[in-house]
Amino acid sequence: MEQTNTTQSETSQSNLPFVDHFRKIRQNPKWLVKLIIFIALAIIMSFMLNKLQLTPDTMKENGINDSNKSTVMTITIISGIFGILFSAVIAFLIFLVISKIFKSDVKTSSLISATLSYSIIINIWALIVSAIHLLFGIDFFDYKLDSLNIFNKGNAYLANFNLTNLLKAFLTGVLYYATSHLSKKASIIWAVVALVLTIGSGLIGAGMQDSMQSLSGM
Repeated sequence: MEQTNTTQSETSQSNLPFVDHFRKIRQNPKWLVKLIIFIALAIIMSFMLNKLQLTPDTMKENGINDSNKSTVMTITIISGIFGILFSAVIAFLIFLVISKIFKSDVKTSSLISATLSYSIIINIWALIVSAIHLLFGIDFFDYKLDSLNIFNKGNAYLANFNLTNLLKAFLTGVLYYATSHLSKKASIIWAVVALVLTIGSGLIGAGMQDSMQSLSGM
């Protein structure tokens, strides 16, 4: 299965955001500094999500009190850090497998660097959204500021239609096109697939949460 873009010039300029950055990564894959930045972002994000999620109401609902609060916070932060790191590893493996299926000659080091760039951009965006939540005291469970559920408080289904998922899909297409040198058509298809899978898995999760809440209320 060969749908690589062998005619793409490394020196050509693109008007689309991030394309030139991911194109340079193909030939100049620097990843050590990116790894440090990514780990730092993962730690910051975990602390911020801990602040957003462990509200007085949620602690009361889950039986968290002053005696076990610090333990729960520590576990939440550590699991959050490892969750973000694990997501990056999974993303890299997916990018690697798809690139190899399409006979891309991209180096593994380039894909590592590209995956780190992808993860850093996603987490910076998530950090900005979370910071706005904290700054204005907006309930994280009622609203997700970059999603459609700002029009319907607490709607977990609409929360999956958000700018974060669009950004992930866009960057997926850019990475395949600019770094792996897949064809434009193949890159767009995989970007759409990524968007559908991301939203779809979120909708399934929201449905399961609804079912569990219905059962607990019976």
